[in-house]
Amino acid sequence: MKKSIFLTLFFISLFATSQNLQPIINNYGKTFTVKNVDLLLNTNKTYKVIFDVYTDSNSPKKINKHIETVARFLNMHAAQGVPKENMKIALVLHGKATKNTLNNEYYLKEYKTKNPNLNLMDALQKAGVEIFVCGQSFEAYGYKRKHLATSVQLSLSALTALVEYQSNGYQIINFN
Repeated sequence: MKKSIFLTLFFISLFATSQNLQPIINNYGKTFTVKNVDLLLNTNKTYKVIFDVYTDSNSPKKINKHIETVARFLNMHAAQGVPKENMKIALVLHGKATKNTLNNEYYLKEYKTKNPNLNLMDALQKAGVEIFVCGQSFEAYGYKRKHLATSVQLSLSALTALVEYQSNGYQIINFN
């Protein structure tokens, strides 16, 4: 009887551990195994992070590598054993990255190609990432609400989103 309970607990533990090794965002956010690390996140702590992305590639056909870093953050720490529910993530896009928030129909009209970021942003949203675009940048570029991708919410401004999330304990990660 004890052996049976032990084996059951062993396999439950093995299954739970293997689940943590699966990426949260498939096909995006490639990570590497690093051995003998001196610093890891505490797997029992909840992490609140807001990514501030305002740059983009000059090519409208390329994924914004800074958006993909959000997937990398999730995948890397999930592989380390941080549960998905312990990672509260938000993303705010503004400046040149504003175009990444456009739906395919409008992006195709503007850039003659489909928005390469939509599948990634859909996957991020499904993983619980809250995605915002700066309303000031959105308006400055002349975009309309109907041009916005379904995975993206509209904030009054990037400043609004950053202040709101930081006042709620989120740590900011900037890219320039």
